[in-house]
Amino acid sequence: GPSSKDQNPMFYLSNSPWNLYKYLEKFLDFHGFPKGPILLRDFPTPWDRTPKLKRPHKEHELLNILKHYPDMKFILIGDSGEHDVDYYKDTAQQFPDRILAIYLRSVEHKKKMQRVQSIADSFTICPMLLVKESKEAVVHARANGWIV
Repeated sequence: GPSSKDQNPMFYLSNSPWNLYKYLEKFLDFHGFPKGPILLRDFPTPWDRTPKLKRPHKEHELLNILKHYPDMKFILIGDSGEHDVDYYKDTAQQFPDRILAIYLRSVEHKKKMQRVQSIADSFTICPMLLVKESKEAVVHARANGWIV
């Protein structure tokens, strides 16, 4: 946050199944990521009769977080390799006053990058930056007073 006293939660959304939880937890801890809940998807089994979600897992969980914390603003961080750009764009359109920025880490896939860059270039609700390194997002967030 804008002062060293703020307590901003960090949520980790992944399409990884729950059986990878311990590995992801160790990865985040090893690399010094802030602590926070890790929201993973259920691993489907042939006998599972649980109704499928109407939305993909990451989008469903993201909307749940926004609904559970109605007074909180968010910065969305993802990558350009999967569907993060679509989920985050749609979420920002639904909650334009709650999403401060969208940071997407670039992946080495020319066709995907062209599509994502096109979306980012035309997006006007909040800053949508494609970054090669996380420090670019940090610099942008600091310049906007969102973090120290």
